[in-house]
Amino acid sequence: MSKALHAPHLRHTEGNRAPRALLSLLALSLGLGVLPVQAETIAAWDIYNYPSQTDVIDQAIKDFEAQNPGEKINRSVHSFDDTRIPLKLALSSGEGPQVAQVNQGGGDMGALVKEKLLFPMDAYAKQYGWETRFPSSILKRNRWSDKQDFGSGHLYGVASLGEMVGLYYNKAVLDKAGIPVPKTMPEFEAALAKLKQQGTVPIMLGLLDGSVGAQLLSTLWEEQIESSDRKTLDDLIYDVGGSFKDSKLVKAAQTMKDWNTQGYFFPGYQGMGRDDAASLFQNGQAAFFISGTWYMGQFKPNKDIHFSAMPAVPGVKAPLMVGGTDLPFSMTVTAKTKAQQDTAAKYINYIVSDKVSEAWLKAGFLPASADKNAKLPADNPLLADVYQVWTTVNANDGLGHYVDWATPTMGDVLNANVQQLLADRITPQQLTEKLDENYQQYLKTLKH
Repeated sequence: MSKALHAPHLRHTEGNRAPRALLSLLALSLGLGVLPVQAETIAAWDIYNYPSQTDVIDQAIKDFEAQNPGEKINRSVHSFDDTRIPLKLALSSGEGPQVAQVNQGGGDMGALVKEKLLFPMDAYAKQYGWETRFPSSILKRNRWSDKQDFGSGHLYGVASLGEMVGLYYNKAVLDKAGIPVPKTMPEFEAALAKLKQQGTVPIMLGLLDGSVGAQLLSTLWEEQIESSDRKTLDDLIYDVGGSFKDSKLVKAAQTMKDWNTQGYFFPGYQGMGRDDAASLFQNGQAAFFISGTWYMGQFKPNKDIHFSAMPAVPGVKAPLMVGGTDLPFSMTVTAKTKAQQDTAAKYINYIVSDKVSEAWLKAGFLPASADKNAKLPADNPLLADVYQVWTTVNANDGLGHYVDWATPTMGDVLNANVQQLLADRITPQQLTEKLDENYQQYLKTLKH
């Protein structure tokens, strides 16, 4: 904001020149000749507490403030848990930040929207071009309607980082086995059989943490779905309706079961954690590892490790790929004035800008935006693999879903039943029935 210095009305006569000059000299002597813009300070919470992450945000704030004199960002770093109850309490008291990272889903962002603690940013999305910068599949995760419908209505956040689940492969292990990088699912399954025959572990897996099995099942399900035909899955995840009794999900579960029967997974995978599995894969103990891009920093030193989308299912040209974003940046109702709201939105827009995206890439992270002309660090070919897949997926609006978003308890049900499936205690059909039972019960609790 700015202040204007108001002088008494002076008639434009020769006799008034001296008083006007005297007034100007007086103002200059008081340091008021050119008044500074009044500072607009915005409090911002984020969860980027790793050194390489916090360096990116600190530099972004420094650059933002240099480009916007008089606008200041008072940053504070918090834990993920702080973005839940503590943030809600702070906003309810009127003392919370104007900008905060907010966890997606009904229990967090949905609850804050319901209590009118977040500010809808549709006008700013139009002003800054977010709806063209980001595909619908990313923005829908941060939309809530006035009736509390997840995935539609007003936009309440924009994320800076992305993630996806795909196929890591060790090129040296494949070369030793005389196997080219598989491009299709039939080629992939032929490679698994050949590796097993040669005594090499085909797929690294650690199921102890639960979510890994769910991610694998989701990956095998969603790679059968064409991006242009995603509405059925979107409706299911966003609780519009539908059923988990799906033939493609049955096929995905059957594939997992078959791979287990054929011995394609690392021996003892049921009792091994995901991070231990990642370390073993990093050290060359298997040819493939189906997991998320959050491991690419760990894998960077091993130049034999590469990343790709899952090998193509016949007949599917642009499949969905399981993934999402990190916590989006939201504007809260403590941004009470138009000036505060404008500064908050301007800051959020800068955090998701091309310049900050390149800083994320340089630091080894995957930005949520997908600029094909981004400068990639020459010393990180694995990141180049990941970014190429990311830009392709988003060009097709093909970012899929973590299936556990469908209900508050779906994660537990999904993880438990994947364990049961691989222990031969339930069939693929029974797995889908149990997931659907959980889903239909939850739909009955929703009231609009």
